[in-house]
Amino acid sequence: MKAHRALVTTAAAFLLLTGCGRDPAVLQGSDQVGVTVIPAGEHVEMPPIAGTSLDGSPVSVPELAGKVVVLNSWASWCGPCKEETPTLVTSSKKFADQGVAFVGLDVTDETAAAQDFVAKFGVEYPSIVDSDGKLLATLPGVPPQALPNTLILDRQGKLAVRIIGAVPTGTFDSLVQSVIDE
Repeated sequence: MKAHRALVTTAAAFLLLTGCGRDPAVLQGSDQVGVTVIPAGEHVEMPPIAGTSLDGSPVSVPELAGKVVVLNSWASWCGPCKEETPTLVTSSKKFADQGVAFVGLDVTDETAAAQDFVAKFGVEYPSIVDSDGKLLATLPGVPPQALPNTLILDRQGKLAVRIIGAVPTGTFDSLVQSVIDE
């Protein structure tokens, strides 16, 4: 009985120490589809997202520090990704002169299909190739296979807004603007 109690106590302590997962406390239990705005004093550290773009160029989100970054995870085969892309493309143009950088994260996709997708929708910002989904799995507060999802990072590269599912067309620009205004 004592051995069982010790095992249960050890397991409970481990879960508490690990936060029951990889997510920071401010995001735990909020992995539902929708928008999560993180209060300014609680913005979340991001892992260093970097890789090769669809055109073979290096892309590094940490090198964009000083800008607000919109990081959108997508795939050419994803229906909601197709629906949200026109909004993202329009917003990327709207905010281009306001210190905002858009970066895509093309997840578990075929390169040719992804390149066709980018051409079809007129996506001008770079997309990092994440063919095995390893980068997606590191995003804080994002379920490991959630597509699409969009993270808005503050000028220090910390997570300020997390969107699981398609970006809300009517309010997306105001979410970006709120991070610019911080």
